[in-house]
Amino acid sequence: MKKVIITLSLFAFITVMAAQSNRDYDIQIIIKDTAINDIEKLDLVLLDKYAKVYQQKDANGSYFEYDLTFTEDGIKTRINGDTRHGFVVEQTLPRQAFFKILKTYYPNGYLKMKGKLLGGGLTIVGEWEFYDENGQLTHVVNEDKKFGKFGYYELLLFLYQQGYIDLETGENRGVANFVYNVEKKQWTVDVFVGTWYSFTIDGETGEVLSKKGLR
Repeated sequence: MKKVIITLSLFAFITVMAAQSNRDYDIQIIIKDTAINDIEKLDLVLLDKYAKVYQQKDANGSYFEYDLTFTEDGIKTRINGDTRHGFVVEQTLPRQAFFKILKTYYPNGYLKMKGKLLGGGLTIVGEWEFYDENGQLTHVVNEDKKFGKFGYYELLLFLYQQGYIDLETGENRGVANFVYNVEKKQWTVDVFVGTWYSFTIDGETGEVLSKKGLR
């Protein structure tokens, strides 16, 4: 019976995670430039209208810095950056998701790169796309190749079954940090459940190498 329950939990978990991975999290401030093959681009006119704007100066002259935070459809989005160095968009997904979306844009507004961050954002996961200054895709990097047999899907399921996180409600999402050591093939997990706990887990076998409470 226990094996059946775990198998069903794994199936439900994979279904939820797949839905989180495939959803398109574009936001209002991002437009599709249909005149150029549907390329993703920041609408700098809207950004200038709604964001806080600060004029900055350096040795090369004046430029403008932008900062905008809003929530739409349960997705909290922060856009910050400037017309000299480019822009960063960080999206915190609805509460049940254990991922963040990170996108960067060139000063002209065209997409530079985008991908997913696990948990608190310390671990890069999934496929990351990279673009040139005209918004054309140049290459894709699959960050999941660096993980062993016990990857982040298995890690999240383990923590869920142990009661440290809840994949259905997102409980403890904000107090769980995950770091993967590529050389050692190990996970380090810090999670708060009444007190802080720190785990070291083998990235190949899933064996808990150490567990300790932190004050």
